[in-house]
Amino acid sequence: MSRIDEILALVKHVPPFPKVAQRVAELLRDPNVSVAALAEVIQYDQVITANVLKICNAAYFGLPRKVSSLDDALVVMGNDTLKDVITTSSSAMFYKGTAGEGYKLDQGELWRHSVATGIMAKGLVRYIKDVDEGSAYTVGLLHDIGKRFLSGFVADDFKKIMLKVGTERCAFVDAEKEILGATHAELGGMILERWDFPEEMVVAVRQHHDPDALEKSPLTAVVALSNALVITMGIGVGADGLSTAMQGEGLKKFGISTHDLELCMANLIGEIEKAQELFHL
Repeated sequence: MSRIDEILALVKHVPPFPKVAQRVAELLRDPNVSVAALAEVIQYDQVITANVLKICNAAYFGLPRKVSSLDDALVVMGNDTLKDVITTSSSAMFYKGTAGEGYKLDQGELWRHSVATGIMAKGLVRYIKDVDEGSAYTVGLLHDIGKRFLSGFVADDFKKIMLKVGTERCAFVDAEKEILGATHAELGGMILERWDFPEEMVVAVRQHHDPDALEKSPLTAVVALSNALVITMGIGVGADGLSTAMQGEGLKKFGISTHDLELCMANLIGEIEKAQELFHL
C-alpha cells in the first residue's frame, strides 16, 4: 500500500464529530431559539453536558452559587458563549496528547494554535462580509485537524520534507504534497467532509494554505489570514510555520489596514487568557 493510500485509508477510521455539537450549531442560527430546545438536544450527550456545567461554574463567570441545572447554565452562558463552548469542547478530544509532534510542535501547542486561530477568525468577521461568526470560529478551530492525523506520516519523512523546503525554497505544504501525496489541509478537508460539515467549511479548511487564499471565498480568506496572524504571534510555529506562502493583495479588497490587523492581534492576547481559564489550554 502506498503512503497516499495509507493516508486515505486513515480518514475512514477518524472518529465521528459529535452530532449533538453540530445540531446545537444549527439551532443557534435562530437567534430566538429557546433554552428548552437547546437543553433537549444537549442532554443526550453526557460529555458535552458535563463540560457545559463545568465551564459555567468556572471562576470566569463569577457566579455566587454553583449551577447544577443544564437549563440554568444555558441562561448564564448565553447563545454566543454556548456555541463556542460546545464547539471547543467537542473538538478538544481530537487534539489530546502529542497531536502535532510530527510538525515539531510541543504537547498542547497544536490545540492552543487552533483555539487562537478560531478566536482570531471570529474577530476578523467584522472586516470581511458574508461570514458567519460561528462558522469562522469553527473552521478556525478545525483548520489544522489534518495535522492531528498526518503527524505520524510527516515524522517518518520529516528529513525529506525539510530537505525539499530548504533546497527548493518551497512552502512546507508543497513539500508535504510531493513527499506524502497529500497536504494536512487537504486531509483536513476530507475529514470535515466525512463529518458532514457544510461544503464552504470543507473548502475553507482545504484551501487555507493556498497562496491566493485571500482571493477565494470570504470564509477561506478569514481562516487563512487568521492562521497567518496567529503564526506571526508565535502561537503554533512548528516546522512548517514560517515556510508558508501567502499573497497579501487580497487584504486591499476587504479594506483591512495594518492597524486593523495589529488591533486584532492585540485583542487576541486578552481572549486567549479567557480561553485558558475556560478550556485549560
